[in-house]
Amino acid sequence: MKKRPWKNSLTAIMLGAMIVQGGTAVWAADAAPVSSPSVNYGLTSDIRAAVKSVAVTPTATGSQLAVTVRLYNGGVTQNRVPEHELRVQTSTGVSYTLKPSGTNKESLQPKEIGELVYMTAVDTKEIGTIDQLSFVNVDVYSYPKVETTLLAMPTTSVWYGATGSAALQSLSNIAWGQSFSIPGVNSGLTYTAIEASMQNTTAGRVAVVTVLASNPGTGRETVPAFRMDAQSETKNYEGKRAEVEPVTLEAGEQKYIHFAIPVENGVTLSDLVVLSTDNYVPKGGTDAATLATGKLAVAWPKEQGTSTAVPYTIGQPIAFDALTKVVDKSTQVSLMELHLHENPGEGYKTAVAKFKLTNTSTTPIALPAFASELVSTQGLTYQGARQANVTQMMNPGLSYVVSYSYIVPQSETGTSFSMKLLDSVAAAPYTTTIAALQTDLQQEDTDSTISLYPFDLKFNDVTVNSVTTPQLTYTYKVRLDLGIEQKENVVVDNNFSKLRFEIVDNAGRVIGSKDAAFNGDNKLISGVQTLDASNITTDQFSYPFTVNVYETIETANGTAKRLLKVIK
Repeated sequence: MKKRPWKNSLTAIMLGAMIVQGGTAVWAADAAPVSSPSVNYGLTSDIRAAVKSVAVTPTATGSQLAVTVRLYNGGVTQNRVPEHELRVQTSTGVSYTLKPSGTNKESLQPKEIGELVYMTAVDTKEIGTIDQLSFVNVDVYSYPKVETTLLAMPTTSVWYGATGSAALQSLSNIAWGQSFSIPGVNSGLTYTAIEASMQNTTAGRVAVVTVLASNPGTGRETVPAFRMDAQSETKNYEGKRAEVEPVTLEAGEQKYIHFAIPVENGVTLSDLVVLSTDNYVPKGGTDAATLATGKLAVAWPKEQGTSTAVPYTIGQPIAFDALTKVVDKSTQVSLMELHLHENPGEGYKTAVAKFKLTNTSTTPIALPAFASELVSTQGLTYQGARQANVTQMMNPGLSYVVSYSYIVPQSETGTSFSMKLLDSVAAAPYTTTIAALQTDLQQEDTDSTISLYPFDLKFNDVTVNSVTTPQLTYTYKVRLDLGIEQKENVVVDNNFSKLRFEIVDNAGRVIGSKDAAFNGDNKLISGVQTLDASNITTDQFSYPFTVNVYETIETANGTAKRLLKVIK
């Protein structure tokens, strides 16, 4: 039968919108997406056919040939797919017959679209160039057997899946951040790669890619099966989509999808490869194989983590990614404190960040659980440890304080950092950026008043008295004269940080300590009070004393300390 491109009549126009890859409209993109429309042909009077994908990929012993064809029943009744063999022909006239998947449809309901998957493996690597595929009916009951070509279609786009840069030779290449549609796939969705980062896990190094999916159409669409692989100059690395459940977009909606690509340490990536995927089930078998076909290549970004940190003023509301699910729209988040300081007796410095989270709605909402990282101007990244216990729900009209601590080396002398707030759920166990702030460290107060949000503390007087026990040992008490002021509508509960008073003798030994809370029966108050630091006893009396005052925060990694004041 002759090839019959169907280009007449209103029916053909409607069919083209269904079977051929959706249009070129773009939502939230600067330029039209890259795509290659499919051409469809008549298999029968009612059934149209279009090539979705053709791939020739190397195996250990030869080559694998895979083809997916999309069929559309334009008739008004159920139509049976004609009996056939699917064959591919090379430019030198060599023909290969592919085996159908056991899940291929044998008939189509009216207006139904179905995809037929075929595959075969051959023990040769010299396949050559594929230029045509055909549906051939074989009448085995005639002698000699009679073969009739039902339809022959040119294959203008074939992926020859080699390794390294050779795998990209037959693919269209686009720049990082450029919108694209997936050629040959029956979908009107468009995609934009917006963030890539290298993340270390216990299992090794992983490239995490965030892709923005957009639906510019007028109806609901589900993201089709595809994946992203990474390429170096000599090797390819297979990726996997983080989302397990189907991702559905309403008309005009945008959502993120994420891909995790395990790579080797020290590898330099050059490109990302977008591959459509189809399942092939051998007849009589149950185990499905995934057939992947490269569709286009996206240049790997020159810089990892494409979320640019914006200048930020301490205390201002943070602008989050509009699509994030981590922070509710009714939750206002502000960074209230960011300090970096020495830890006497420890081999590192500690940075502490405090965030104020406010419920601006009229009902209780869950307190958001974002992760955070501190990034120096040299690109060094320090992971934050969130305080161990937090309030689960926030009441309307109130603010809550959540602290994060960061362990940094003694050599860190920077005063300006980027603060990255991360979603640790969407692409779990990996993270994606939902806000990036550029801000300076706050300088510790030099006068007697210290900011410990939501408190302002004034140390009017601090003295240490020794007490002799009946066993002729010494314990110590700390006498405080404090002035405490608390901001309004900020909740302080048992999860809030505490003050630790350490008594240090003239030899640098800690001879007594006491933790004091800002809430509870024995909470710190304005005025004079005495703290019993009798948890350590000594048989020697030491004088003079130094009192180190710390803020302590319980985190999943242990107790984090921020040195507030040294009193001599």
